[in-house]
Amino acid sequence: MVTRSAINLTLGLLMVTASMATAEESVKPESIQMVVIREEESVVASFLGFGAEWDPKFWTMGTFKLDEDFKGEVTVTEADWDLVVKRIRWMRLPFVRMMICIRWLSGGDGKFDWTNKHMQSLYRHLDVCQKEKIGVILTDWGCEPAWLKVPGIADVADPKYAETIGTYLDYLINTKGYTCIQYFVMVNEPENEVRDWNRWKKGVQNVTRVLGERKLQEKICFLGSDESGADVWHRNAADQLSRELGGYDIHRYASVEEVRSGGLYRHFKAMWDYALEKDASAKSKPMIVGEAGLSAPGFSAGNNALHMDPAYATHMADYAVQAVNAGSWGVLAWMLDDSSHAGFNWGMWKNKAGGFELKPWFYTWSLLSRLFPPGSHIVRVEQLNEDLRVLAARLPKESGGGWSFCIVNRGMVGAITLKVPGSPAVKFDCYVFQGKEKPRVDADGFPAPVESVSLDLGKGAEVAVPGDGVVFLTGFGVDDGRGPGAR
Repeated sequence: MVTRSAINLTLGLLMVTASMATAEESVKPESIQMVVIREEESVVASFLGFGAEWDPKFWTMGTFKLDEDFKGEVTVTEADWDLVVKRIRWMRLPFVRMMICIRWLSGGDGKFDWTNKHMQSLYRHLDVCQKEKIGVILTDWGCEPAWLKVPGIADVADPKYAETIGTYLDYLINTKGYTCIQYFVMVNEPENEVRDWNRWKKGVQNVTRVLGERKLQEKICFLGSDESGADVWHRNAADQLSRELGGYDIHRYASVEEVRSGGLYRHFKAMWDYALEKDASAKSKPMIVGEAGLSAPGFSAGNNALHMDPAYATHMADYAVQAVNAGSWGVLAWMLDDSSHAGFNWGMWKNKAGGFELKPWFYTWSLLSRLFPPGSHIVRVEQLNEDLRVLAARLPKESGGGWSFCIVNRGMVGAITLKVPGSPAVKFDCYVFQGKEKPRVDADGFPAPVESVSLDLGKGAEVAVPGDGVVFLTGFGVDDGRGPGAR
């Protein structure tokens, strides 16, 4: 079959056939599972997309050493910024989570500084989002930890805190015209930064009141609780703040074992089901994974011990598939690049000191971002077995109206048969990631398809997946004879 030959070609390119006898034998699993995709079995009716944390530090980190052995120093340039924007544009990044700190703009005395370096860097980032139609989840980091304290504001329950938030949101949205700011979060991971539910809850109520007074509620969706590993905060939010919150967001840094076993799906399913049960309006509210990542030995806020490991690319694709199949409207990786915070290495590419080198997991996450656009209809696909998982998306009309699939195989070489009743034979681009070898990329390091193939999904198309690998199939932007889609 065409799809089998495509994977055989890929396996040949990856030079794995020598250890597997022949490529033809290597892609013959004992059984091939049929996956029937039915559009009426919806998981998410209007998907928001796969995004990333993009904090506005690119222009504020100043001059820094290249490394311990090099005595020189570097500063970022407009050319460096252009490279970042080029990558964002290629990814078709749909939305980002972006930090703001009130100490950047106010001393708590009712006076505001809109022109300092922190705000100027924020504007540069928001300008890109505005131009590229990237939605922004603006997240206020709070005012209680020592590095965030503002002299004139006591804590997050202080009405001055809410008034300050209302002032800068009004300025950014109404005065500056940043319609890209679509969501707001009050305090990053409040179980760590505030540690008192009632105080944080009072702050949420204060901010809700201020948003109403300034008529901002129609322009911005208030998300919460933004917890990470403190599920009770999410449950409390659904129980006690359903009137204040226009959507729910949580973080999850899963273990490799939780992702590998499929347990991550069960976690997100339980979290979203709780909100749907307790909040009568939750069905129409976005449910977002605000920070997505994996924990491993050596894990910290700044250090991802797996950030250069090709296995992380497969882990994150698996994470994404499970999270969305469990009902997540959108998933944002922590984080876009290493320039988002000084000394952090969680990004999809390094900072200038590292030559902006793309990391292995850029391949899979950038394709998730690019090939599963906002407005996609996510169709239910149950976990096939402990090794195989599939994400299926019917693309919106403006993206061609075809299909995108992400197939993750955590075991040995496997295969499935994809069937979409009533579907005609159409062309798909095929991308393959198998961590032992470098995937096919273009001159910019961006993922390149192995080939374009014609698949008759109506009859059922067999797709082979390399061991511990990921296959993307998409009709997004492929000329199938009816005219090319948008790229």
